[in-house]
Amino acid sequence: MKITIDGPAGSGKSTIAKELSKRLGIFYLNTGLVYRAFAYVALVEGIEDENILDVFEKPMEVKLGIGETKVFYKGEDISHRLGNENIGKRASQIASIPEFRERINQFFRSLVNEEQALIEGRDAGTHIFPHAPLKIFITADLKERARRRYEQLKKEGLNPSFEEILKAIEERDKRDKNRPIYPFKPPEDAVIIDTTNLSIEDTIEKVLNLLKERSWI
Repeated sequence: MKITIDGPAGSGKSTIAKELSKRLGIFYLNTGLVYRAFAYVALVEGIEDENILDVFEKPMEVKLGIGETKVFYKGEDISHRLGNENIGKRASQIASIPEFRERINQFFRSLVNEEQALIEGRDAGTHIFPHAPLKIFITADLKERARRRYEQLKKEGLNPSFEEILKAIEERDKRDKNRPIYPFKPPEDAVIIDTTNLSIEDTIEKVLNLLKERSWI
């Protein structure tokens, strides 16, 4: 069983995906975290767009677990370093490079292989695992998404600016939707859930009910 959960930044998809992974007891792949990890490598190693595939030759390792994805670089867990907005911006930039996109999609498929998994991202259901039997698309109002991101960064001990986060999310939405290749959009056969006025638990229950209706759990 493979389940994809896509959605824009701040929609709540990561929290929902992690919890569903735990309740279902299947691996969790956070594709956005891996994009950010490659962006981090590109930044620290000074790799420019024209040589971006060089990041795949660097000593980075991704480990999947129940309810978690961890990334190691040169043997060190860097997962906690990847929330920086500059890294997010770089991740969005390299995601627009077709050769990089093809290569990272292959990387994701090799990570999951034949395992049961919940794959979360922005195009998990459209381009990474287009044949997944259940595709969910989580969305929410722009300001609500910025508020959630703001609260998340504060909990991580950072001192974010709400206005900067709102602007960054809005710019990323536009950039990703207008990509000439792999534009950001819901899979055609996705179940769309607007979480603006829903709690995390309400959203999780909606997904679990979908699985029960299909006799998958």
